[in-house]
Amino acid sequence: MIDVSLALPFTLGIVTTINPCGFAMLPTWLGYFLGRDSADGEDRPEQVLRGLSVSLTLTAAFVLVFGALGLAVNTVVSEEAVATRTPWITVALGALFIPVGLGMLTGRTVRIPFFKPGRGPSNTEMWSVLGFGVSYAVVSIGCSAPIFLLHVAGSFGRDGIVDGIAIYLAFAAGMAAVVTSLTLSLAMARGGLARHLRLLLPHFDRIGAVALTMGGTYLIVYGIYEIRVLSDPRTPSNPIVDSVTDLQSHLTNWTAHVGGLRLGLALWLVVATLVGWGLGPALTIRPRRWLWSMVSGTWVVAEGLIHRGDLIVIPVGRLIGDWPARIGNWTEDPLRWATPLEALLTVAVALTIWASARGAIGSRRR
Repeated sequence: MIDVSLALPFTLGIVTTINPCGFAMLPTWLGYFLGRDSADGEDRPEQVLRGLSVSLTLTAAFVLVFGALGLAVNTVVSEEAVATRTPWITVALGALFIPVGLGMLTGRTVRIPFFKPGRGPSNTEMWSVLGFGVSYAVVSIGCSAPIFLLHVAGSFGRDGIVDGIAIYLAFAAGMAAVVTSLTLSLAMARGGLARHLRLLLPHFDRIGAVALTMGGTYLIVYGIYEIRVLSDPRTPSNPIVDSVTDLQSHLTNWTAHVGGLRLGLALWLVVATLVGWGLGPALTIRPRRWLWSMVSGTWVVAEGLIHRGDLIVIPVGRLIGDWPARIGNWTEDPLRWATPLEALLTVAVALTIWASARGAIGSRRR
């Protein structure tokens, strides 16, 4: 019998994906995934299965590292000893990501153990994803470890083994909700654009390479800043670190305002819908109907009965209605924290609509 609330660890899992230390790793991961050239010829079911497998592998690697950290802190090393060493690892990882990104940008292959972009659906790719997940976790230790050790790892001694396992899995589910929904959405968007706009594929690779390079650069900047702060707490602030931290803080506050459970439910509903839509073509009629019945039933319960349309439908409608005003704010307040995210989303949606319209027109002409 589980007697503890799982809302807090679930929300912590969501927030951990955008922690200040590892904030650059999320777009770096998406850039790495976007820059792979192995998925362009895949059918929709294969894209979904690939997106699920790499997302869950990344999440598993992250939470296993944090689980090992909790065990080590309670038995072998101190939390302070871990915190003083992670900035050096952050700098080293940044130094590894930059040549990989530059290599992708110039069309060359930079061979680094455990990190080989552009591979097919093989064990080698999974080892690369596993290595990325471990790197993501190590970089995030400095900011997320104290909260994790208190609320998640500490629950085993405080609430017992059964409740501790439930809290640990809730933390993993929260992180997986963000990583899986973003990765699947990106996989399906790239697959759709690839079918209609082959000329855009080199730009996907370049975008992924730029994201990887910029992520590596930020990791170096942040790691060096943390090393300086550890040696001298009076070290002046870094404008680059401050800007990224400010963006991360706004996202964290927005998550708290929306509610972790509500946001997580919405993300998992998106994942379920993408899985149903993606795997449908590979199923026979009866399993396909059964799958869509489950997805539709989940929507009815979560969106209709529980939230009365205010989980995804109404917020998305409100967002679309407010979008012209948001675009108008780009020139009035270009430094607003949401401006770069809104601009990226606008470009992505515009490309998707353009690709879909062009594909539909081409199909009619044929």
